[in-house]
Amino acid sequence: MKKILVALLTALVITFACFGSAAFAESDTANSDIAQQSDLLSADAFVQQLCSLNKAVADADSVQDTALAKENVRLFLLQQMRSALGNDTPQAISFGEGDTGGYNIEGKLDVVGTDKCIVVGAHYDTVGEGAMDNAVGVAVLLAAAKQLADNKGQLPFDVYFVAFDCEEAGMIGSQYYVNRIGGTKGVGLDNVMVMFNVDMVAVGNLYLMCENKHTELADLMLTHCGKLTEKPYAAGVYGEFDPFGYGYYESIQASDHTSFRTNGIPTALLFAGSYGMMGYECSSVVNTDADTYEYLVETNPEFAERIEEVSGVIVDTVLDEQFVEVAQNARGQLVNDNAVFNRWWPSLTVLGVLIILAVFTWLYYRKLQKKALLGTGEIKNETVFDKPKAEDIFSFDDSQKGGSDSDKSDVDGIFTFKK
Repeated sequence: MKKILVALLTALVITFACFGSAAFAESDTANSDIAQQSDLLSADAFVQQLCSLNKAVADADSVQDTALAKENVRLFLLQQMRSALGNDTPQAISFGEGDTGGYNIEGKLDVVGTDKCIVVGAHYDTVGEGAMDNAVGVAVLLAAAKQLADNKGQLPFDVYFVAFDCEEAGMIGSQYYVNRIGGTKGVGLDNVMVMFNVDMVAVGNLYLMCENKHTELADLMLTHCGKLTEKPYAAGVYGEFDPFGYGYYESIQASDHTSFRTNGIPTALLFAGSYGMMGYECSSVVNTDADTYEYLVETNPEFAERIEEVSGVIVDTVLDEQFVEVAQNARGQLVNDNAVFNRWWPSLTVLGVLIILAVFTWLYYRKLQKKALLGTGEIKNETVFDKPKAEDIFSFDDSQKGGSDSDKSDVDGIFTFKK
């Protein structure tokens, strides 16, 4: 009996060892395949590969498979960013837990002797393959990283490149990054001159959003791309009338730049679409399983050229000899630092109108009360009370006329009061 139990236990150990080896082998194989892709892929190949990895995340049917698929995405992005920058600075930085947790992929071009920096970002989390939202944006991020790394000698400031996670969940990754760069990272928010954000640039007209007025930053960027059109923050559209919302009254395009802009950092959002109010082209496709690489190719076969255009705008702007001065002045051109664009104006205007209406309503109500007291309320020329006549008060006795003086002194004999 003991021999039989020993044999069964041995068989179980061997079985688990085989399955475990196979599982680890599969994991190692997946990770090694990603790790071998150390060369920076072309824009087209990168988008296709990232879409494939995102699809594996979406198709995973267990917690373990999902974790492995997400790890492959992170590893792929790390390797591509390291190749683009030509250094080992990129790292995956974890934040949060569960549905509000993820990893930001961050790399850096470090320039000696400066405290100033800029941030270039694009989110990589998505629904389904996420070709337009936002694999193309990440491709722009890497292309800009490569070009700026090749021209590092011209940079007088540090440049951080960040692929944000959890943008779709409410810009959680970018908010964490802002808190980190302003605190534990030791950079300081005051030293971040500008944040460039790339989100959904693949399809439609190419737009730039900075502030709800002309700024030097927007003007400089427009000079570097003839296809770029400036779109202010929904001029004249107040949205929720919430003075405690984003920190200034305009409704802004919600993306990772929002986390920076609401902390007083000038931003430039690059995106594309057929701009109605705040809409994108293909808005019915993004954040669905229909946002695939195949759909992207069908909708815009020349999307690789768009990646080159957008990355070129960022690189040419940053390398422009005027950029440092423009970036240093950018904070003073934020709309909430200008009384004309102060976030309280809409609420104060509404409050003022309500007060005026209340005063007029009160005055009109008082007028109606007076009309009710005076009857018709028509204008009257006569007095309200007439002086009474003596005949209306006294009754005279004519028989006493002509009597003696003593008789006349008898008042009761002359007249009596009417009853």
